[in-house]
Amino acid sequence: MYGHLQPKVAYTDNLADKVFLESGFPSLCEDVKPVDKYGHLEPLKIPPSVCIYILNKASLINDTLGTILDDLFETDNEQNIVVGFDSEWNVEMSGSGHITGRGGTGVV
Repeated sequence: MYGHLQPKVAYTDNLADKVFLESGFPSLCEDVKPVDKYGHLEPLKIPPSVCIYILNKASLINDTLGTILDDLFETDNEQNIVVGFDSEWNVEMSGSGHITGRGGTGVV
């Protein structure tokens, strides 16, 4: 309606959104490659040498990232680090199923 291109890619962590997204944006169904095409590949596994830490306070997160950055740049100024974040929150729904608001961030 406003002349914008339709989306080609969408991400959701809830598979139940698939039908809703595809019905609202038919462009998401164009040129889709089935997952079976890559079924011969082994599933990605986190190597045993990778440590996972659950940090639940801002000070712990800052301290941990500071330690990583200190070690990183002491050894090689050409290195890069990438940190990914995801956040989740509850949504408030009306009786008719429309989103009317959202709560505070529940998980980062």
